[in-house]
Amino acid sequence: MFYKLIYMSKLDFDKNGVDKYGTHWLQYAALALSAFAIYSTWAYYFDDSFHFFVVKIFKFLNCNGYNPITYCVIRWKIAY
Repeated sequence: MFYKLIYMSKLDFDKNGVDKYGTHWLQYAALALSAFAIYSTWAYYFDDSFHFFVVKIFKFLNCNGYNPITYCVIRWKIAY
């Protein structure tokens, strides 16, 4: 059983943002965001390298206005 691959474009939606199947474009965006959130959560807990990458990002974002940007960059380099 083969399915035809469907490519989406702006022309597939009407003026209200609904396609011919009755699905709004935000529903497609919500599905993609949900899939990314599920995968990211799984990877955070079960993949050590992804976990440490996320920790490094949070440490970098935790730099506040009291610290210069060089301090944040140094923390990024020596975090792990």
